[in-house]
Amino acid sequence: MLYTLALYALPGVGLAASVGFLVLHHPRHPFRITEVNSSGWVIVVGLIYARSLVLLGIRGGGGIPAPWRDTVLSLGLLAATTALLLVRFFSYLRYLRDHPEDPPTAS
Repeated sequence: MLYTLALYALPGVGLAASVGFLVLHHPRHPFRITEVNSSGWVIVVGLIYARSLVLLGIRGGGGIPAPWRDTVLSLGLLAATTALLLVRFFSYLRYLRDHPEDPPTAS
């Protein structure tokens, strides 16, 4: 039960963080190398998380896979990636708060 809940919650939180970052970031020139560097991995991981949530909705969460090392590794990597997305989102919010007059994508 807890494993299934984590399978739905972590990608959901990560997807919300990546979409939130992309909504706030909204670059004027999305194909410049600096824009690709700042938001490219967020887009890729967001798409992977969206795909994961769709597949979980279709197939269901299932039980805990054996052995337990696989479960710990998969949930650990999922939690770490979600944490990176949350750090990216909240650090960008802090940047916008500290620099309201000069958003980085204005030029």
